[in-house]
Amino acid sequence: MVSKYHAVLSAPGAARLFASALVARLPQGMSSLAILLLVRAATHSYAAAGVAVGGFALATAACAPLLGRLVDRFGRARVLLPFACGQACVYVLLVVAARAGAGVVVLVALSSLCGALLPPIAPVVRALLREVFDDQEVLDTAYALESILQETIWISGPLIVALVIAVTSPDAAVAMLGGVCVVGTLLFLRSPAVRSSSAAYGSEHERVPALSSPELRALLGPVALMGTALGAIEVGLPSLALHAGSRPASGLLLALWSLGSMIGGIWYGGRAWHSPLRTRYQLLLVMLLVCTAPLIAARTIPAGIVCSVLAGLAIAPVFSCQYALVGRAVTPGSETEAFTWVSAALIGGLAAGSAIGGAVIGRGGVGAPFVVSCLASLLAAVIAVGTRSRVRQPA
Repeated sequence: MVSKYHAVLSAPGAARLFASALVARLPQGMSSLAILLLVRAATHSYAAAGVAVGGFALATAACAPLLGRLVDRFGRARVLLPFACGQACVYVLLVVAARAGAGVVVLVALSSLCGALLPPIAPVVRALLREVFDDQEVLDTAYALESILQETIWISGPLIVALVIAVTSPDAAVAMLGGVCVVGTLLFLRSPAVRSSSAAYGSEHERVPALSSPELRALLGPVALMGTALGAIEVGLPSLALHAGSRPASGLLLALWSLGSMIGGIWYGGRAWHSPLRTRYQLLLVMLLVCTAPLIAARTIPAGIVCSVLAGLAIAPVFSCQYALVGRAVTPGSETEAFTWVSAALIGGLAAGSAIGGAVIGRGGVGAPFVVSCLASLLAAVIAVGTRSRVRQPA
């Protein structure tokens, strides 16, 4: 296992690429909580704060493919840095508006604009890995490491925000997001792997749209449904903690869920797989269902702790398979756009899953969101099997 990760990190520029990308993407894990607390403090309304966070996520999903297309056309540096600076400016405007007592509409609009300007660092990294690693087995391990780092962001981001707010205020936390985004993007663009990239950029008429690939289109349905499954769990775990009489345990269960994903990602990336990638993807979606199912019966904090870790085990492996399948489905010149379409489908699914999971708690009880998650995972696996003829297999 260690040798496989060593093969990834020993590649020229790989360690710095992953480290700089981690810093550049930290605001993704920090933004939801920071914006939520800022808008809540300004409006004294959790409903308004929730709408602001939702606007951020939906704007990110809607604009991600456009930004990916711009990266493929004009180059990484010409797109990432201007959008990072633009987002930093809007974060400052959001803080100023909140302090000035601006209305909910203004705060939601500015939050949404922040999401629309989010630099697509993650899709760029996933597209760049295809250039850095020629060996397919090493590339699969690199995708697994990328999934593990993504979970690191979701765990550390809220903790950093909580620490900053404890010392200063929500205003400072939101303002800090812009600074981290700009500095992280600069570090990422200065990394040797990005600077030495051989990617070719051309005019719009020279490139083929990413969605012209039937393999990519076939993947978007399962990706969105997996997002629905994860969004339902994100609502269900805090509900389980409240049902068990421990509000602070909400954060603990969510953190352990991400920890389970990291453990699964480390295990997946360290193995030598011989099964076809498509078959592995389908089995992992079923594994996601099986690992989530025990949460339906969980009613206590100890049971929630064990089941949360178990429910996370298949997440990073599924993501790793998705990245590998997308890497084989991209059309030349549209690599970044292809990965942004996957991100958009996932975020849209997360939003849908959160909404559905919250809606079913009242009637179905604390286990209902996890039932929704299992059904979404099952449907994703069924669709993945049904569209297998359109998913390209490696040579």
